[in-house]
Amino acid sequence: MPWQARRSDKTFRSLAIEAARAALQNAHLRRQDIDLVVYSIFSEVMLRQQIPTLMLQEYLGFQGGSSLRVEAGAATDGYALGAAFAQIRSGRSDVALVLGLQKTSDFYNFETKSREVGYWKGIANATDATWLQPVMPCSEAFLSTFVLNPRIAKYGAPTPEQLAKVVIKNRTHALANSEAQNLTPVTIDDILSSQMIASPITSLMCAQRSDGACGLILASEDRARDMTDKPIWISGTATSSYANNRAEPEHLGRLIGTHMAARKAYKMAGVSDATREFDLAQIHDLVSGIEIAACEELGLCAPGEAGDCLDKGEFNFGSRIPVNVDGGRIGCGHAPGVSGLYAACEIVRQLREEAGARQVPLKNGRGVLQCTDSHGGMNSVSVFARQ
Repeated sequence: MPWQARRSDKTFRSLAIEAARAALQNAHLRRQDIDLVVYSIFSEVMLRQQIPTLMLQEYLGFQGGSSLRVEAGAATDGYALGAAFAQIRSGRSDVALVLGLQKTSDFYNFETKSREVGYWKGIANATDATWLQPVMPCSEAFLSTFVLNPRIAKYGAPTPEQLAKVVIKNRTHALANSEAQNLTPVTIDDILSSQMIASPITSLMCAQRSDGACGLILASEDRARDMTDKPIWISGTATSSYANNRAEPEHLGRLIGTHMAARKAYKMAGVSDATREFDLAQIHDLVSGIEIAACEELGLCAPGEAGDCLDKGEFNFGSRIPVNVDGGRIGCGHAPGVSGLYAACEIVRQLREEAGARQVPLKNGRGVLQCTDSHGGMNSVSVFARQ
């Protein structure tokens, strides 16, 4: 579905049915072919509906079928993908629909009469209400405090200019994506001079929130081969939950959960050298600096070197390993629980060589997906392969 800042014309049910219908049509399936629906829904609060799964099952026509709802912050989509994978590998299901949806702009704050404040209050509900929420104003401030500034102190990077280059790269990639939300050209000066959110993060270094939905079909090997002559396999997937607010000296400045999940997923997929074995990477870029940190934790370059790789253009379209070729969250827009599934769909399109103007050359037939929540604590890494 095209990314939009607000879908005032669509309820969450409407978004869900639109995405589910598109996924089924793409796979040439009927409702009765689906054994399981895994719902990737980050926040019930911002949907303004507790326990939406039952209503969605009935509304979408899956009444009586199996369902599962997954929640892991902005990594919900990666965890939902892993849950569906596990259900199929266990033999409990043959065909699963993973359906991500989120309304982020309808949550209203009646005190300030503002949807903006309503959104931030909704996001704040996802933080530790006892210890963190009273002292941490937003996710960007957390990421600046616990990841970016300690990283800069250790490596002298990323520099503000390198943080801006991620934005330029992803917005440039988005120009080839007709579904992207952020197509207005910006310069490095525009980015560095935009409103400071939490030093060194400025407003244009952040993903813009969206309303959206996305559906993805997973199937057992036999069913997948019946459905398409170009199946794409999940050859490895893993998650890791690690609270960054512990501020352990050896892990301060890192996305240690991403590193741990990557090691497990790579072992499962037989990946031995991440710098050489992937054709593309789709990485969480809630803020531009988190993409830089994730590239290093995924082993796409050595620790402290992602900024230099950016300067050399090594993560651009047509380079050694293009990152976020669809525009990422910064270029497309961001709805927690949806963005990661959309990124997975991009990897599938690329590995099927169906990406059109943004098609990357395929040498290895592999892509890697990384999802993390807005505090870097919930992490998912999945490896996709043509064979």
